Amino acid sequence: MRLFVPAILLLTLSLSSQQPQSKSKQPKQGATTDQRGTQESPFVVKTLPVQKTPEEATQDKAERDQKAEHDRDLVKLTFALAIIAAFQLIVYGYQAKKLRETVESAGEQAEAMERHIGEAARSANAMEQVVASINAGNRAVMRAYLAVTIGSAIYQERRVGQPDLKFEARPNLVNTGNTQARKVRIMQRKAAILPNPHPSDFVFQLPDDDPTQGDSVVGAHLTYILNSVVDDFVPDVDIQAIKEGTGQALYVWGLVTYEDIFGEKHRTKYALQLYWLVNNTVGGFYVPGQNDAD
Repeated sequence: MRLFVPAILLLTLSLSSQQPQSKSKQPKQGATTDQRGTQESPFVVKTLPVQKTPEEATQDKAERDQKAEHDRDLVKLTFALAIIAAFQLIVYGYQAKKLRETVESAGEQAEAMERHIGEAARSANAMEQVVASINAGNRAVMRAYLAVTIGSAIYQERRVGQPDLKFEARPNLVNTGNTQARKVRIMQRKAAILPNPHPSDFVFQLPDDDPTQGDSVVGAHLTYILNSVVDDFVPDVDIQAIKEGTGQALYVWGLVTYEDIFGEKHRTKYALQLYWLVNNTVGGFYVPGQNDAD
């Protein structure tokens, strides 16, 4: 379409250039004589039309007919060009409309793609969170958990022929998890006879770590004894009151560290008060604010 219009214009210019040019006709003039008039007898000149020969008349008519034909052709060609231009304008308008629709559609597709990418990213993040939650849940179910329970105890006793016994606490270290606890260290532990109830500002100070103590392993659902002996003997008259927890009582506290099968480190802090029941069994309770684990 774009090549057709220039071709039409070149054809028009070619036709216009072929129109014949009118020949200048010069009337033949005879020999000049001195025919000037006088004041009394003025000279009158009458202009007579030049008579053309039949050949010239025929040629003029042919030229006029040819020019008229060329003019009609030019009008037709101009009209055709106008129709073509109008048609081309319609085509250009239609193309512009389609191009605008294409651009708008591309913009909508780009927005839809951005929304899709955003949704996919959110879905991926949600999936990662789900996987992380599942992994955390699996670890929480499978890891080791070390806890300290009341256990048993020994009260002070003077024995004949055998070493005397001091008050000794024997709480239990229990792995309540489903896998073994590794690198278990009884970092610090202490047993002492303290007032009951103990002062609110009393600090359950832990002794220094024993560097000679090695690491150990506590299997799943197994129990170990954490024995701790008091430093000194008490007067024999105070033994029964301590056993009953009257005025004084046996306390034990300490700190245990370990790793689970995933290599994560954990700790268990404990503090217990023990007493003896009528049937000589040992009971006790956890000291408020002194027990913690992760």
